[in-house]
Formats: sequence, structure tokens, C-alpha cells
Amino acid sequence: MKNYITPSIVAFILVIAFILAGCTSKTNQTTTTATTTTTNQSVKTIVTPNECSIINNLITSYESGFNSIKTDKVDNQFTIQWRTNTHIIGASCTVTLNKSEQASYQCQTPIKTQTQTVKSHQKLAKQLRQCLTKTGWFESQKETASSIYSTFVLDTKTPVITLSTNQEGNGFSTRFEIAPPLGL
Repeated sequence: MKNYITPSIVAFILVIAFILAGCTSKTNQTTTTATTTTTNQSVKTIVTPNECSIINNLITSYESGFNSIKTDKVDNQFTIQWRTNTHIIGASCTVTLNKSEQASYQCQTPIKTQTQTVKSHQKLAKQLRQCLTKTGWFESQKETASSIYSTFVLDTKTPVITLSTNQEGNGFSTRFEIAPPLGL
């Protein structure tokens, strides 16, 4: 009897490896929010059917280094970064090149209360799940007392999508990121 490794087992192993590695990359990650105002910044958590196509377009644009959504270059001596014209959460998203010149897309937004933060994270994770799992993406979620990570993985060639919410100082921050695949 032969043993076969199925794609779902490979995806599961990759997600577990990602979780054990800390669920983050060294690039700036981005975040999600709720339809309320915090620190005078509007925060949204609703992914509409149109936003499913936006997420799919972002995944597709990974191959070109997100060139189609880059606007002006950010003046930063430490990283190569651009602002974008596409925002999944918050009002400011960026594309960053890592040392290997692989691009990642990040958005981040602050939220004041833990209750609001958890609700917005769970709501956006659910909506991302609705957009991604129907095309075979696998989701992993990890929670601690001060953070929640939702990671979406398809395979070793497709970028990884991470939604993370962390306590920062007196508030919380939610990040959304599309980063290089685990296989690279």
C-alpha cells in the first residue's frame, strides 16, 4: 500500500510551520478595522463581493510586485516602500520590498478598545474566509491574551494572507498583509 501526501496535508503542514515561526514576517504587516471612528480615523470591517474581487486582484498583482496599485514612493532610508491606491482596511496601505526584493502589501489601523478590536478582526476574518475558502485556501487562527492571528494559505507558490490584531501601548492595532509565499 502506497502512502500519498495530499495537497491538504501539505497546506496544513505549511500553516503549522508558519504558526510555529511566529505568524509574522519581518516586513511591516497591516491590519483590519470596524466601521467606527477611532482617533479621528474611519475604520472598516466589511468585505463586499466587490472586495472579494479586490482581494483576488491583490493576490494576482503580487506577481508583478503590486505595480498596478503603487502610487508615490515613500521617502524612507530603511526600506523601499510605496503608498497604494487600494485599501483593504484603514486609510493608508503600502507596498514594501524586502531584502530579497520580494514585495508585500500591508495595511494597518489603530483601534482603541479590545472589544471593538476582537469583533472587527473576527468579522473581517469571516469575510476573508468567505472570499478565499471557496477557492481552496486553508485558514489557521491563533489567539493569545493580547493578539489574534488569522492566516490564509493556498500553496507554496501563492502569497500568504495574514490578518493580525495586537495590543500596542494603550490600544490595539489590526494589520492586513499579503506577503511572499512560505515556499520562498
